[in-house]
Amino acid sequence: MRSSRTAHAVFAKDSGLLVAANDALDKLITEHQIITTRSLFKDYPEILAQVQKCQQDLRPTTLAHAPSLLDFEFLPLVGEGGELLAVQALATPRPHDTAAQEDRLEKRFQTALEKFPLNAWMCSQQGEMFWRNHTGNRFTHSADVVHDQSRTHWISSFHPDDLPEANQTFAKAMADGVVRPFRYRLKNGDDGDYHWHLSNYTPIRNAQGVIEYWVGTGINIQSFVDAEERLKAEVQTLKAHQGHDQRLLKDANDMLAKAQKMELVNQLAGGVAHDLNNLLFIMSLNADLLFKQLPDGVLRESANCVRAQIKKAARLSSQLMGFSGRKPQSVTAVDPKSLLDEIGDLLQKAVGAETHFDVQIDNNVDRVLVDKMYLENSLVNLAINARDAVAGRGTITLSVSNARLQLPGHADGFVVFKMRDDGSGMSPDVLERIYEPFFTTKAPHQGTGLGIPMVKNFVESSGGFMDVESAPGIGTIVSLYLPMSTQEVVEMRPEDSSAAPLTSASLLIIDDDAGVRDALTTALNGVGYQNIVTAYNSEYAIQFLQQGMAVDLIISDIRMPGNMRIAEFLRQLDAMHRDIPVIFATGYSEDVVIENGLVEGKHPVLFKPFTLEDLFARIRETMPERLHH
Repeated sequence: MRSSRTAHAVFAKDSGLLVAANDALDKLITEHQIITTRSLFKDYPEILAQVQKCQQDLRPTTLAHAPSLLDFEFLPLVGEGGELLAVQALATPRPHDTAAQEDRLEKRFQTALEKFPLNAWMCSQQGEMFWRNHTGNRFTHSADVVHDQSRTHWISSFHPDDLPEANQTFAKAMADGVVRPFRYRLKNGDDGDYHWHLSNYTPIRNAQGVIEYWVGTGINIQSFVDAEERLKAEVQTLKAHQGHDQRLLKDANDMLAKAQKMELVNQLAGGVAHDLNNLLFIMSLNADLLFKQLPDGVLRESANCVRAQIKKAARLSSQLMGFSGRKPQSVTAVDPKSLLDEIGDLLQKAVGAETHFDVQIDNNVDRVLVDKMYLENSLVNLAINARDAVAGRGTITLSVSNARLQLPGHADGFVVFKMRDDGSGMSPDVLERIYEPFFTTKAPHQGTGLGIPMVKNFVESSGGFMDVESAPGIGTIVSLYLPMSTQEVVEMRPEDSSAAPLTSASLLIIDDDAGVRDALTTALNGVGYQNIVTAYNSEYAIQFLQQGMAVDLIISDIRMPGNMRIAEFLRQLDAMHRDIPVIFATGYSEDVVIENGLVEGKHPVLFKPFTLEDLFARIRETMPERLHH
């Protein structure tokens, strides 16, 4: 049925819609719509009316001389029982209209081909282009028809750079019959600009398979080429951004790695400093007791020497705390003149006997609000670095003066400590890395690379900033800018240990370090405190108190093993309504106090290693009404 020469179709019995048509009818339907631009079975209701009539009457019917160009015969298809199965339609062109229809059909195709929005062409096997549609002519020559007797005028429209490839490609195709699409630029006849085109073509062969001529098309792809160029530019931009982002990511990863390494070292330094402070505290208490109990003489002087060395060891511990980035423990107003008078000899020893060391300080220099020991450590550290830079034989100058600077996020007034040397100096690459932990230019085993980062941490935690200037062969200037202070310097006078009360007050000492508990107990027993109970951690202490143990004062560490944090301990203590004062003693620094939620000023805090005089002073401040029972 599909290949039958008779054009026929089948309509459904219920809906009357077309459900099948053979190739012959498909051809007639297409040609009819090309000629009339009307759909055969949608735009002619007369045809569907005859289909319905055939369905109803179950008899053949015809439709001749209808507005369409075809005549129809409709036949009912019935089953063995006489029921309607479908309606078959046979279509026939009107014989007297056939020639006219073919002429109209040819004109339609010709018009479509001429107006087709592609450059269409035909050429001989020798490459002579003997026909181009209007679209192609208008693009290259701004005219529908171009008279070209040589059949080679098209060559002048090609871009000179593309013509060799086009000729070579087309010549190969003509030789072997293999189609090879290619790109080329074609000149626009209106503005003379070249537009990119994509050409495709195919050979037309006769019955014997011999190529008679070629037909092809060229599509203007300039907009696509422009889009490609924009895309390439965007890709290049994205690659540039990607490269920049990758560099930023690498820098961020490097910074993260450094930060993680720094955090690890900070934790290690803080932990070591804590343990060292506990050891120094135990030694300090025992050395103080020994010093007080010995009569004047050689042994008493030896005990005092031990006390002095413990203070120097405490300086090392404070350096570890400073490197760990923790806040200074004891911030006070410091007079730079007095400070340099105290540590002048220490600085001179640090730079060495063969180095010329000069200290210059303005007469009107202001005070600074810092941890005094941290500042001392920082200046000693800078002095040692300067000594190494001058190889122990140059000139080092420490100058101190006021500086007025307008910096966002900082105070207006600073006191600047400048350590200047005329040593080897640093290259820009080295200068860029001086704040990196563990970076050092010193020989192996002669430098840790921790000194400058430690100084920087101290200065920034004090509200200041640090600046380093250096050039190879000229020297280095390290400047510490610390905020000015209007506070008065508090003179620290040693407490009279004889004023320590002899009392019957009951004390509870809480510390996980047995050595600390024993040292405190011994020291307090030595000055009259006989009722002393100790506990390993906060949980044990709470159990003692809940069982009704009488306590007048608690001396407690802050961080201890167990599930009860110190803040919870204080809450439970308050819930008992016992009104027991608490003095905290810790080997950590101020930030640990804050982390554990202790209210500033409510409970006094002593930072290990502290002296007996420090402890007695805190006891007198905390429980003056309970000194004598």
